[in-house]
Amino acid sequence: TMVYSFSFSRWHQALLAALLLSLVLAGCGFKLRGEKPLPFTTMYTNIESNSRFGSYLRRSLKASSPTLQFVDNASAAQVVLSQLERVQSQREVSLNSQGQVEEYELTLRLTFQLVSNSGQLLIPPSTLTSTRTLPYDEANSQAKAQEMVTLYQDMEAQMVGQLVRRISSDDVIQGYQQGAGTPGDAQFAR
Repeated sequence: TMVYSFSFSRWHQALLAALLLSLVLAGCGFKLRGEKPLPFTTMYTNIESNSRFGSYLRRSLKASSPTLQFVDNASAAQVVLSQLERVQSQREVSLNSQGQVEEYELTLRLTFQLVSNSGQLLIPPSTLTSTRTLPYDEANSQAKAQEMVTLYQDMEAQMVGQLVRRISSDDVIQGYQQGAGTPGDAQFAR
């Protein structure tokens, strides 16, 4: 009798494992987020382009829908994304026995709406909120101040992701395509 011997290198084993994992994920409907072209190609927003949040939002929307262009005038846009309110706050959550802060709660809140150039309210005024806790130590106040900045940046990135998913959701896309948004007298924020 003949004995056959197969020897897989670690590279081949890793390749086979990756292939099997991709087949399993594809079978259950998983797909990576990538481009999801929006039905509109021009957008105006009052969110400052030179702010960290605004530039990250624009880059994320362009990555999701490469044909999207931002215009400087609301009347030239097919849709207007209006920031109605953006609040960044912190509050003391707990104090130690000397009355010094032991923990802060950081909150970032964004209220926005999306309106078509025909006045259809594609996304009614909606609020996204992100909250984090920050343990605080007066002895390391400088490091904690930097940690607070980093946490707010992380919260902004998370919020941009939520906002992009909301704008590129099927109900917004279908509402725009069908013209079935709620007619409203929403004013474009300039």
